[in-house]
Amino acid sequence: MIKFKQVKFKNFGSFGNYITTIDFGENEMTLVTGSNGHGKSYALLDSITFALFGKPFRKINIPQLVNSINQKNCLVELYFCIGSDEYKVIRGLKPKKFEIYKNDELIKQNAKSKDYQKFLEEQILKMNYKSFTQIVTLGSSSFIPFMQLTPADRREVIEDILDINIFSTMNVVIKGKISSLKEQIKEKSNEIELLQEKIKIQEQNISSLNKNKNENIKNNLEKIQQANQEITSIVEEVSKLEVMVNDLPSHEESQKSLERKMTKKKDAIVDTIKDRKNIEKSVLFYNENENCPVCSQTLSNEFKNKKIEELNNEIKDKETEVEKLKQEFFIIKEKSDGLNEIINELKDIVFSISEKQNTVNGLKRYINSLSSTVQDMDSFDESISEAESTKTEYISDMENCSSELNELKTKKNNMDILSLLLKDSGIKSKIIKNYLPTINEIINKYLNYMNFFVSFSLDEEFNEVIKSRHRDVFSYMNFSEGEKSRIDLAILLAWREIAKIKNSAHCNILILDEVFDSSMDSVGAEDLMQILRNLSNNTNIFVITHKTDNLSDRFHRTISFKKKNNFSRINLK
Repeated sequence: MIKFKQVKFKNFGSFGNYITTIDFGENEMTLVTGSNGHGKSYALLDSITFALFGKPFRKINIPQLVNSINQKNCLVELYFCIGSDEYKVIRGLKPKKFEIYKNDELIKQNAKSKDYQKFLEEQILKMNYKSFTQIVTLGSSSFIPFMQLTPADRREVIEDILDINIFSTMNVVIKGKISSLKEQIKEKSNEIELLQEKIKIQEQNISSLNKNKNENIKNNLEKIQQANQEITSIVEEVSKLEVMVNDLPSHEESQKSLERKMTKKKDAIVDTIKDRKNIEKSVLFYNENENCPVCSQTLSNEFKNKKIEELNNEIKDKETEVEKLKQEFFIIKEKSDGLNEIINELKDIVFSISEKQNTVNGLKRYINSLSSTVQDMDSFDESISEAESTKTEYISDMENCSSELNELKTKKNNMDILSLLLKDSGIKSKIIKNYLPTINEIINKYLNYMNFFVSFSLDEEFNEVIKSRHRDVFSYMNFSEGEKSRIDLAILLAWREIAKIKNSAHCNILILDEVFDSSMDSVGAEDLMQILRNLSNNTNIFVITHKTDNLSDRFHRTISFKKKNNFSRINLK
């Protein structure tokens, strides 16, 4: 049970920069009076709901809660206890403030005020704004009676009062887990498909390696056979070529001899040509000179002519000799060129023999390499062994994944069952169904107390069925405002009684805002007073009204609000 003790505020609404305190006395009936706009609703309704839920009870914008004259330092402090724990909630505007104290120790704030508020509602109060307004207040112009709420809001209020909204929270958690499991199942299925594909690839790899191994051996043996055949053919060719080059040394010796002869002929031709040129110089001398250059004796024409004739004969002999030497040289050169061609051909054959021998050596090395590969298939065997080992690992991984997938599916099936049970049509429906007779009984009890003799019942969808004594069926909207107020009051009192039984959203205060000022007649007002007197044994009741006639003497105390110099003040009697 939440036991409210006190609320303090300043610069809140029409109240100024001074602390205003309202104590929630022990089991008292308090009459709250004052003219319109003098602060009654600010002091009782808005201050409490603002402290607890961060918003006013009435439809007022939050910034308008700050006193319009001072415009700062708006502060509300609410004191209450739950069991043996004392709580204080401080909430302010300009500057903004939100603190929760438990036994005078500040509860550590979360990074987000939204989470801090959620902690207050779910962990401490165990009720939200809608539930609070349904069991604490009635009759305000901003108040929406239970019967005028949507079916979803009706369900939320009843779940809160019956303390079964935990199942809704659990359902949200379960749905989150189901969503996570679906994702895990999808990922695990994809992983299994990937492993199956990897296993298939390894099997293809193993088959390919075995096939390649056999084909490689076959191909290598064929290549060895072809290489041996080629070696045999080359060796036969080399044998024939070697016979052909046996005369190469003698030909090379003959070629050297001819080259020596050619050199001698060249030298003889050069020497003969030199002799001819010297003779030609002597001829030139006798043609150009008249005296002897040595003795200066005059040379006669007869002498010169004779000498010139002798010298010309010598020149002719030399030219004849040169031609003869040239002919002999070209004869030798022709022999040398012919022999040189034979030698070059034989050298080409020798080079070809060398190439073929190199080819034979290369083929022999190639055969040795192929033979070694045929005899040693370790590379293929290692690859095959590695592929088989990898395949075994993939199979093991797939079996583990399949086992994990089955576990995830089992968990999901269990979660699906839990989700089905936690739906509105599941456990909550069963609990509500069990409580409906009690709820309807209590509502009808309070209707009878107010001399409103109808049969009122809510079904599992929280739709009302109202029957008169003549069994005529009505709906809530068929009744007058005064009759509706009786139904609203009966439902509110029923919720309080159910909350008390469940010890969920039960609290020690009840605020009736202008109930006596509405369409309720005098008989209904008297019946309501009788009910309130009975409730005051364990509830602190506040009745806000403008009608003080015949009411003040029926209450234990009176709180009046007056406005002076634009600021509201409280007066206790």
